[in-house]
Amino acid sequence: MTPPDDAMRAGAGRAAVDLTAGVLPVDGFTGVHDPLHARVAVLDDGRTRLALVVIDQTSIFDDQVDRTREILRRTASVEAPHCLVVASHTFSAPHVLPLGRTPAAGADRNARLAAAVDDAVTRAAEQAIRTLRPARLGFGRGICRVGVQRDVPTPHGWWLGADDAGLTDDSVGVLRIDSLDGRPIALLVNHAVQSSVMNGATTATGERQVSADLAGAAARRIETHHGDDTVALFLIGAAGDQAPYLTAVRTWPDENGVPRRTQTHDDGHILADLLGERLGDAALRTAARIRTAPLATPLRVIHAHVEVPAQRPPAGLHTLRPTTSYTYEPDGTAQVPLVAVHLGVTALVGLQAELNAATGMAVKASPFPHTCLVTMVNGAAKYMADAGSYDRITYEAMNSRYARGAAETVTGRLDGLLRELYTTDPQRPCGGGIPRAGDPPAS
Repeated sequence: MTPPDDAMRAGAGRAAVDLTAGVLPVDGFTGVHDPLHARVAVLDDGRTRLALVVIDQTSIFDDQVDRTREILRRTASVEAPHCLVVASHTFSAPHVLPLGRTPAAGADRNARLAAAVDDAVTRAAEQAIRTLRPARLGFGRGICRVGVQRDVPTPHGWWLGADDAGLTDDSVGVLRIDSLDGRPIALLVNHAVQSSVMNGATTATGERQVSADLAGAAARRIETHHGDDTVALFLIGAAGDQAPYLTAVRTWPDENGVPRRTQTHDDGHILADLLGERLGDAALRTAARIRTAPLATPLRVIHAHVEVPAQRPPAGLHTLRPTTSYTYEPDGTAQVPLVAVHLGVTALVGLQAELNAATGMAVKASPFPHTCLVTMVNGAAKYMADAGSYDRITYEAMNSRYARGAAETVTGRLDGLLRELYTTDPQRPCGGGIPRAGDPPAS
């Protein structure tokens, strides 16, 4: 049954994380360059209420996912299966470690940090509920070149760098959510790039500063353009092998294959702002072309698991370096949780693991006219590289608990979820089979 034109409601909110109340120093960070935020978008079609939560963190542990979902249940009446919690994946944010399992020396500050993030999520969710109003949706796709393939060949094996000739997903997916007067309530921006311009950077005196990095700069650009009533949520795509085009820290292997580094210190924030603003502008240009419409089909959320081959991760990141010989140690299988959301002509699929761009592009070749792939959803699981990365012995392949073939198995299962959503769409025209991206339109 098609929902009435005014059935869809949406609201959005954002709140800064207060790191002043005795939180710092924590997890190696001693100051704040620009604030971290929690951003929440709530969509409700009268049957299903969905919440998308984006928190400026590198990754989000399971217990924080549970706390965030409880906050959304309490403040916004969103049930846990309908709450998607996503890390913006800034590398310049302190980790909120699992409560009760933190070393005693840092337990108090970690608890304060957790409370500050939870408070920001609460305030953002409350704002999203206060602003719920009739809404319309639309999707568009643009192009932005702020990322680069980071796997590069060296005389000692593949390592991290910048390969202009390597595969990069330049597409920017934008889901625009408007109020009935045409003003944006929220813009959801899906792009495959790590928010890691400042990864590992310090001030000239050796201190680390908190920053929302590239993703935060992009969100600020969008929100400044549209005003306080619009919230921009960055949904990271398949960015496992996609680095910012410019970074504050440069790494390279020396003549013995040992990684070396140099950095620009505080000046690196200029690069984060530059690239973030460029992504924000690309999203704004794309959003300006979108024509929103009432939601044509009911909101639907489905969850699934898929079993994939596993391997033993390295003993520590310090052990990894370029190599032409590496032994991947099998470690049984692992269960990978997946989620798919149907938003009219748009599908959103998500998982915890960081996929490579090749995998992400394969998933987006789906039956739907528009598909967004989001990683870092409802927890973190590090890299899940494509099969070719295992042949090349890349950083992502070595630094993974998933074995060769896992990404391809996940691609197949996600394709199945998307087909399930598509074939059970009550508004889908009958007959003609299931189209794929790139198929010619039906006559």
